[in-house]
Amino acid sequence: MLEKNKNQPKEAFDRGKVRLISFLSFILGFLDAFLLYILSSYFVGISGQELVGGFYFVAFVLVLFFLMRLQPIVHGLGSVRFFSLLITGLIACSFFLSLSDPSWIGAVVLLGYLVCGNLVWSVLDVLLEDFSTDQVSGRVRGFYLTILNLGLLLAPILSTKTLAAAGYPGVFTTLAVGYALVLIIGLVGLRGHRTLPMPRIAFLETLRKVVREKNLLLIYVISWTLEFFYVVMIIYAPILLLSRGFSWETIGFIFTIMLIPFVLLQYPLGILADKKWGEKELLFIALVIMGLSTTIVGFTRSTEVVFWAGLLFLTRLGAAAIEVLRDSYFYKQIGPGDTDIVAFFRTARPTANIFGAGISIFFLSLFSVSSLFYLVGAIALASCVAALLLDDSKSEVES
Repeated sequence: MLEKNKNQPKEAFDRGKVRLISFLSFILGFLDAFLLYILSSYFVGISGQELVGGFYFVAFVLVLFFLMRLQPIVHGLGSVRFFSLLITGLIACSFFLSLSDPSWIGAVVLLGYLVCGNLVWSVLDVLLEDFSTDQVSGRVRGFYLTILNLGLLLAPILSTKTLAAAGYPGVFTTLAVGYALVLIIGLVGLRGHRTLPMPRIAFLETLRKVVREKNLLLIYVISWTLEFFYVVMIIYAPILLLSRGFSWETIGFIFTIMLIPFVLLQYPLGILADKKWGEKELLFIALVIMGLSTTIVGFTRSTEVVFWAGLLFLTRLGAAAIEVLRDSYFYKQIGPGDTDIVAFFRTARPTANIFGAGISIFFLSLFSVSSLFYLVGAIALASCVAALLLDDSKSEVES
């Protein structure tokens, strides 16, 4: 475990604030998923399928740039103030996009939306760490992710129906209203919370700190694998299903079934990791499930709705387990003042997205969309080695 800085504030569990942040994550998760699975079709309408990865590449290069500077930004502005600024940016972008159909100007604004949307989750992580402790990390992360994913579960059918009925202006109007609600609740519920000042830490110093800590590096590898899985699935699963002749409403139904494991699995797994087993063995099993099922996505030529719903459900069974176990394990290694480590950990998403966007342009110039799912499956199975090399965290039974 990373040695805790003596100057860090002591961890203190605040149940009320954890519930508030989890409620905010519910709304934000709904809004995220409301756009997430139809986003690639917005870019396809502007540039064609081959260049979709380019938009994501640019967006996540920008996200990575800001994440490398997250620690000084958060401790300079304060986490609540920075959170409010990001939500305000999302409101402004959504309002602008609600006024027009897909265009190149809209694509540029949407890049700003993606940057703000991704940074919001990192700041929310910082806030959640402020109000939790290592002893309940699995339960806190499990509860938080379960509430978040309840929002994700509700969104796909509603977003595809909104897109069919009102087009993208209807989708972005909904988003603008939703983010305004988040801003009001956040300002009221988190007022008075102050981010304690900490010394500015250079990104390279953080990198050296992580490399020295084997467990942090290994859990980062697993996190990167999960984020690479997500980016390929989010961008190319809708494109693959559309190519198989499914309508947007059918895809919305399939995605709703697909997301059920996030709601049913994560809180019980968080409790299990805290009380019984720790995370190591469970992470290994989850990576195997995710890797094998994603490989099948690439192989199958089925056009049956039930088959696709079941197969994608299986991929998310593995992903949901990895998500909560990854977070539980990681937050047991750090303290509330390790904003730089949190920021570095969250670079897994933009770096995976940058790689995914870049490699997809290369793969699609030579192979079919299916080839990307073979790649994801292979990387997930290779990451099982990282899970086996982790030092298992001690559960309450073992302590």
